[in-house]
Amino acid sequence: MGLLYRTWFGLTGWIVGVVLWLFILQGQVLWWQPAALWALFIVLWLITRQLGADSGALPFTAVLVFCGWVFLARLDPALAQGHFYGAMLGAVLYLFGLLVPAIRFPFTRLWAWAALGLLAVTAIWGESAGGARAWLSVGSLRFQPVELAKIFLIFYLGRQLSREQAPWEHLFFLTCFCLLAAWQRDLGPAVLVFAVFGWLSLWHSFSWYKLLGWAAAAAGGFCGAVGLFSHVQNRVLAWLKPWDYLDSKGYQVLQGLFALRAGGLVGQGLGQGLVRVIPHGHTDYIFAVLGEEFGFLGVCALLLCYLSLAFWALRILDGLDQERQLVGLGLTLLLHGQVVLVVGGILRLLPFTGMTLPFVSFGSTSLAAQFWMLGTIAGWSRGGGEA
Repeated sequence: MGLLYRTWFGLTGWIVGVVLWLFILQGQVLWWQPAALWALFIVLWLITRQLGADSGALPFTAVLVFCGWVFLARLDPALAQGHFYGAMLGAVLYLFGLLVPAIRFPFTRLWAWAALGLLAVTAIWGESAGGARAWLSVGSLRFQPVELAKIFLIFYLGRQLSREQAPWEHLFFLTCFCLLAAWQRDLGPAVLVFAVFGWLSLWHSFSWYKLLGWAAAAAGGFCGAVGLFSHVQNRVLAWLKPWDYLDSKGYQVLQGLFALRAGGLVGQGLGQGLVRVIPHGHTDYIFAVLGEEFGFLGVCALLLCYLSLAFWALRILDGLDQERQLVGLGLTLLLHGQVVLVVGGILRLLPFTGMTLPFVSFGSTSLAAQFWMLGTIAGWSRGGGEA
């Protein structure tokens, strides 16, 4: 308990410093938003504790959201404002997950059909940006349905796996999800969901034949994507030979590596990095921006926040029934697998997938969906896991 209070006290001091820096030195008109976010997280923390749930995820989530807001405010105040409103919406979904046991909904297959329906509607009527048709507009609201579709599918797959029913049905829905994502030319979510379901399947009942089957499917999917999609070919070439394409497809990869190297151990300092030379620094490559200004120690602290969230989730899942364990593990892997894919792509350990860094990158839909995942897991800690 004392550690949590000290964490909030330290975070409060950091927020006060950021507000003063923005207001006095930078002249930012949005200086009040960090204070509002601090108040929001305090309210969520108090409500979570009042309901008897585990609030341990909120301090780490607050650090990640605040880091994202600060760097987005430097790039463009409009981006920071979008991040702020995304956090506000996320708080509502966090409370929804905390209070409403969504996985107890009796018609399990509706989660899968809802996921496929969202992707199909986006593929037909969606808007393109960055080469992917992944956005949908409803009036003045513009969002990415795939962020919700991923959660819906994990709800379905986790519940059905726990019941050991219709394994071919699982593969049918997973295949349809991946094909619809490929139709949108948005393969990152497909890779993530495929990896999460493969992990869940092996965790539930391991066999070497099953492992070989998943490995063969992954290899076949990778080769098919490289052969069918030019943007995947470009990303693979940028991953393997970035110096050969310094002025084209390898530019983003190399600029990210240059930024991380320039950051050194302790970074260039807040506001001192060359953030605008990195393409998509507010979404795909914000980790490189953080590395340049906060350095190796700063990004290690950021990764420790994600690791702490993982331990928090696993501690809650331990002792729950198998259904919630599988769904909760799927949600945890969905969040942290995305971190691995993003950071691994920037460090050139993996081909880059073009996804956002959870809670930090700009993207209101993804931010709100991630809050929902945390609220769902926190809700299961109420009353000793009876929620």
